[in-house]
Amino acid sequence: MSIDAENLQIEVENGTASITLDRPRALHALTIAMCHGISASLEQWWNDDAVTQILLTATPSRAFCAGGDIREALMVMQAQNAGDTSQPDYFASEYRMDMLISNYPKPIITIADGLTMGGGAGLLFNASHPVITENIDFTMPETGIGLFPDVAASLFLRRAKGLLGFYIGLTGTRIGHADMLASGMMPGFVASADLPELKTELKREAANSGDSNAIINRYLRHDAEGARLMPHLSWINDMLSHDRLEDIRDAAAASDHPLAASLYEALQKRCPLSLKLTQRLLTGAPPDSYISALLLDYALAMRMMAYSDFGEGVRAALIDKDQNPIWSHLRLEEVDETMIDDLFSLEDRPLFPLPPLILSSLQHAPS
Repeated sequence: MSIDAENLQIEVENGTASITLDRPRALHALTIAMCHGISASLEQWWNDDAVTQILLTATPSRAFCAGGDIREALMVMQAQNAGDTSQPDYFASEYRMDMLISNYPKPIITIADGLTMGGGAGLLFNASHPVITENIDFTMPETGIGLFPDVAASLFLRRAKGLLGFYIGLTGTRIGHADMLASGMMPGFVASADLPELKTELKREAANSGDSNAIINRYLRHDAEGARLMPHLSWINDMLSHDRLEDIRDAAAASDHPLAASLYEALQKRCPLSLKLTQRLLTGAPPDSYISALLLDYALAMRMMAYSDFGEGVRAALIDKDQNPIWSHLRLEEVDETMIDDLFSLEDRPLFPLPPLILSSLQHAPS
C-alpha cells in the first residue's frame, strides 16, 4: 500500500511502513507539507497492528536532510507578523512531528546517509534507532542564521563527550562519522554499500516480529578514522569552561591552537543573541524529556521572532547571499543576561497544542 504525500514516498508492506524524503534538489529540506505528511502517517500507524516498525530514509542524493526549509519558515513568520492568521505555524509543524517521533511506541529506524543538518538531525536523533553511514556530514548551523540548535538538540547534543556538543552548537562545525563515534554520539556506523541489504533484512524480519536492534547491530562497524574534533577535546573543554562567551572569544584570540581561529571567528561573526541563547540552552539544566525540550524550543523560537536576526540571517545566507548579516546586537557585550532570562522565562511562554496521541500517552503513563 502506498500513500500520496508532497515530496514524500510512503509505503506499507509486510509490517514495515517506509517514509522516504523525496526533495533531492533542495537536499530534502523539510517543508510544512512534509512535516504534516510525516506526522499524519505516524498518527495513522500509531495503533495499527499491521505496522510493526517505521523506516525513515531519503532518496539518493548527497544529503539525508539539510534541515528545515528556512525560506518557507521566514515567509510564514513574515505573513503571521503582518496579521495573516491563515498561515500554518512552521515551527509547531516541525516540533509536533519530532514529538511524535521521539515518543513513538514502535521502532523508528532513521538512516542518515549524507548531509544532516538542523531539522534533519531531529529526524535522526529523535528516532528510537538512529543509523548513520560513513557519508554522514552533521552540523547544527543555526547560530549563523539568527536561531539556535533546536529540534531537541538540548538533549541529543549532550550525548557527546565533554563540551563537544556545545562547541558544535556554538560554531556550526561539521563533523563526520569518526567524530560521532569517538564522541559517543553514535555507537557505530553502517557502510553505505550495506544499506540495501540492511533494509531488506529489516523488512523481512519485521514480518516475523524480528529484533530491529539485533539486525542493526550485525551491520554496525566501529573502525572509523579521521576524527576532526575529538583529538582536540581537552582544548575544547578548557576553552569552553569559561562562564562568559566574551572570555571564550578572548581566550581563543590569544591561543595558537589549530581550532582557535575558527572558534574566534564564530564568536565574532555569528548572531550574538543566538550564541548566548545557545550557551544557556546547552550548558544549563537539561530538559527532563523530549516533550519538554521541544516545548522549550518552540517558546524560544517564537520569542526570537521578535528580533530581526532570523530574517537577516536568511537574507544574508540564501537571498542576497552576501554572507554579511547585520545582527540586532553587533557584539556579545550588547547581549546581557536579562535578555536571555526573558527568552527562557516561564511567564506567558508560547505553546503549541500537543498531538492528541501524545496527550493520551501522557495521561495513561504510570505515575
